[in-house]
Amino acid sequence: MKKRIIFCTITFFCLFFCVSAPASNGPVSSVWKISKDGNSLFLGGSIHVLRSEDFPLPKAFDRAFELSAMLVLETDVEQMSDELIVQYLMAQMFLPGDKTLRSILDSDTYKMLQEKCTEYGFSVEDVSKFKPSMVLTMLSIIDMQKLGFVQEGVDQYYLQKAKKMKKDLGFLETIESQIDMLVTMGDGYENDFVRYSLYGMDNTDNNFDSIISEWKKGVASSTEREVLKMREQWPIIYKTLLTDRNAAWLPQINGYLAGRSPVFVIVGLAHLHGPDGLLKQLADSGCTVEQFR
Repeated sequence: MKKRIIFCTITFFCLFFCVSAPASNGPVSSVWKISKDGNSLFLGGSIHVLRSEDFPLPKAFDRAFELSAMLVLETDVEQMSDELIVQYLMAQMFLPGDKTLRSILDSDTYKMLQEKCTEYGFSVEDVSKFKPSMVLTMLSIIDMQKLGFVQEGVDQYYLQKAKKMKKDLGFLETIESQIDMLVTMGDGYENDFVRYSLYGMDNTDNNFDSIISEWKKGVASSTEREVLKMREQWPIIYKTLLTDRNAAWLPQINGYLAGRSPVFVIVGLAHLHGPDGLLKQLADSGCTVEQFR
């Protein structure tokens, strides 16, 4: 569970934002082949935490993995078992000074959070010194367990497989940078952040089955609207979670694309799609982007 703590909150913000429908001639999934100047790589969309019934994964993922000499993921979340990394997280998870959740949230938002904590079996007063992002992480873990999330997601599945095969590994971010993003999420816009996060939890159960089904087929046009809604209604969260990180990853992905060895890059599904997604940016830069069949 420690290794999941970083992904859990991020997953609730990113999990359900997908892609417009592909061409219909032949089976596809959420794996794309990116080509430029005679080189190519595979780019897959991950759901970070899955249920046992969501396996086996789509065959396109296995094929892209087999054809690639290197696997590249967002970060090495297994470093969360390192005691120094755990200490790094623990040192940053509390509100500074005499601040509490009650003091930084308006009364309506605090009441919403209070009610959600009570619903999930604990008092908000018990976590009053935690940063909002950490409380929401706790809530999201409970929510995922209620929905049957007992399996690691796409990233961890292929990370374990790559290590067993001694396949080369690469990472787009350090574990410290993901921790920094998590613990500072919501700083300066705490009310919007808490409201948005609780909204996501309240709608998870209704959306997940259809999202998984569409993800396996590489189709999710219905949730494209959610990406735009996030961009329009929650622009700071959208920027922090998606556009800033996409901007940092794009040069690295282009670097892998310029190499001669085939690479399989797997990132959270939301990073691929929408007006600022990696697929559009790669296409705009002159790459050929096609779903891998």
